[in-house]
Amino acid sequence: MRAIDSTQLNCYDTYKLQKEAVAVAWEGYTCGELLKRVSDIFETNANRDLQSHGVTLSQMKMLAFLDHTEDGSTTLKSLEAHFKVSQATIAGIAARLEKKGLVQGYIDPEDRRVKHIALSPAGRQLCGHAKSAMEQGERLFLEALSPQERATLQQLLQKVYDHLQ
Repeated sequence: MRAIDSTQLNCYDTYKLQKEAVAVAWEGYTCGELLKRVSDIFETNANRDLQSHGVTLSQMKMLAFLDHTEDGSTTLKSLEAHFKVSQATIAGIAARLEKKGLVQGYIDPEDRRVKHIALSPAGRQLCGHAKSAMEQGERLFLEALSPQERATLQQLLQKVYDHLQ
């Protein structure tokens, strides 16, 4: 599409631009739209699969993060930074996981302002079960691609991700 000075548009020009945009949209999805749609499908399927375990994908991501730490615990601040979400979001997810018995929260004995959470034995067991289910989901997600195409997709997505960081 051409660059437009929007201050110079009249109603007819606006109509023509909208018509042009619709025509372009019908030619196919943009990369951004495709990524969003694929992500939404992946998230929907993952949430459906995790439902039998009583957790959401967001909750499972937090459990998996804890499972990959050295001692199975971290601070809520670390989780905020890693997932790039607000304190309220992390605190809510942690509270729901604690209510389900999958994590245990505790206050840092040296700094009472800092809250830690740690995987419970039930949380660690769920991570083992969910990991294999998530790997199976990813295999199904990528089964339409050859091994070479999967590697290329991974490299390209990583390149875009790194660029945006």
